Amino acid sequence: MSQIEGIQKKNDTPQGNVTVGPQGTYRGQPVTIIQDLAPSAIQLASNVAGFEATKQKSRNSILNRTIVTKKIFKEKENILATYTERLGQQKQSKRYKETYGELNRMQYKLEYEREENQDELRNMLLYKVSEVFGEVTEQDNVLEYAIAMNDIERINFETEIGQVKKMIALFSEPEKNFINIGFANTERMNWIDKLTSLEKNLHTHNLLKKQLLRAQELLRKTHKREIYDGYNLIPKAAAILNQQYGDDGNAPNAISLAVSYRDEVLNMKNSLDIFEVFILRQEKKREDFRTYLDSMIALFGIDMASTNPSRSKEELRSVRDGLFHIEICGQIYDSVGVLGHDIRRIFEDTKG
Repeated sequence: MSQIEGIQKKNDTPQGNVTVGPQGTYRGQPVTIIQDLAPSAIQLASNVAGFEATKQKSRNSILNRTIVTKKIFKEKENILATYTERLGQQKQSKRYKETYGELNRMQYKLEYEREENQDELRNMLLYKVSEVFGEVTEQDNVLEYAIAMNDIERINFETEIGQVKKMIALFSEPEKNFINIGFANTERMNWIDKLTSLEKNLHTHNLLKKQLLRAQELLRKTHKREIYDGYNLIPKAAAILNQQYGDDGNAPNAISLAVSYRDEVLNMKNSLDIFEVFILRQEKKREDFRTYLDSMIALFGIDMASTNPSRSKEELRSVRDGLFHIEICGQIYDSVGVLGHDIRRIFEDTKG
């Protein structure tokens, strides 16, 4: 008879004064014998083969659980807020998440493990970002967001790998840790498989980060000035539109305003050229010139008064003179439009 069976038999035997009913049933509860030198519960459980395995059958294996701590979730949300607020794109949070998800999935394609395919992966990353975000500053910002998210997940993988290695060490010494040898060997192999999977994921994440950095490097090399201006001007444009429109869903887009100012006004060679470009665009968009010009003047004002103007004071003075000539062109354009309307009305009245 084993020690456990002996203890159980004694515990089932009533001790002390117990009243017995007419049918031989007990009234009251039997008194349990307390063993002074009984083994600990952990030691007893470890000495019974299959006890731990039986106890765990009703639970999902920890090896198959995806655990996202509140800390990691909060860090990811903070990163998302930082990079969307940077360009006044809080409403684009969903697109940022979805784009990162697409970029993240690319790392699992086996063909990108080979060194000769690294340029292809970099180019695919750039294509995916440009497909969703049309402006180069937006593209650069999304790549920075993806790099920051990759760092968070990489740190998480490294933490998990450390924890798994501890579990492998635990099951590698079953006798020392009072664990059944058969059960320990099975668990040890499971944790080794888990470690292999985590190390592979960490490798692919490092590969993805390398290509994200290469993609950003190429983008900045090609569009260095536009990206620099974008980070400078887009927040200013967003501030102006927020003052003018508040939370109005029909407000103009801050990025479009900043891009027009950057590409048309700051790079102005001839004020008549800008007016001509506007006329061509107006034919398609039916945009009001007065609204366009007022927005350009407002953005110019906040740009020139800021602590980080987009150009030197001399260059901005030249821009100011150009805006003045554009305004004159607009007044003439409006006057001609009114005159043409009056002539047509007179002609129709005379004809009638």
